[in-house]
Amino acid sequence: MGKIFRKSSTVISFAALVFLYQSAIAIGSEQSFIYQVNMSPYGNIGTYRSSVKTNGGETTITTDAEIKVSLMGVVLYSMNIARIERRIGDRIVYFHGLTTENGKPKLIEGKAVGENFVITSPRGSVTAPSTIRTSDPWSVGVSGAKIVFMPDTGAVVGVRTSGGERIPLATDRGPIWVSHFQIDTADGSEKYELWLDEQRIPVKFSIADQDGTTIFTLAR
Repeated sequence: MGKIFRKSSTVISFAALVFLYQSAIAIGSEQSFIYQVNMSPYGNIGTYRSSVKTNGGETTITTDAEIKVSLMGVVLYSMNIARIERRIGDRIVYFHGLTTENGKPKLIEGKAVGENFVITSPRGSVTAPSTIRTSDPWSVGVSGAKIVFMPDTGAVVGVRTSGGERIPLATDRGPIWVSHFQIDTADGSEKYELWLDEQRIPVKFSIADQDGTTIFTLAR
């Protein structure tokens, strides 16, 4: 059960960095986003919230989420997330993330050190290049491979991005035109999809693996 729902934490982190791209449009502003989380066959399993604040060349992303899966009144799985990330320009300089899974907390921290970014987790420390992102496996609209780290585990992985075509997407407010991207982990074990509207806001994103698909839909 833990493996099935760990991916919800991964997708949350992927979305947070997409907001960074959008936030660059409005310097000196703050934007908030709320998403509903769904997974078959459980239906609505939680809420994800992200706030993006920009001040000159610095961006701060604050994310929190509550995931709970119940069956006939019995809680099968729970996860709570609280994260803060700071970036200067295009570089991440600070990360603090606490993931509490089924009551067990796990702390992941990261900071810029010289030309590197040092990630500390219960598994130890990893030194990564300064270009690493927090599960941001793409620069939106540019295909290619990147090295990222997962904020729930601290693991460093490779990803590939493709797509960017314009397609219609059905929403509660009617069909809209979006840019559609696909992101795959280098080993092919997880596949992500992302739909951005004309303002570069992600209106929907998802992750699929052998256990099923989790979908995040913009509520407001």
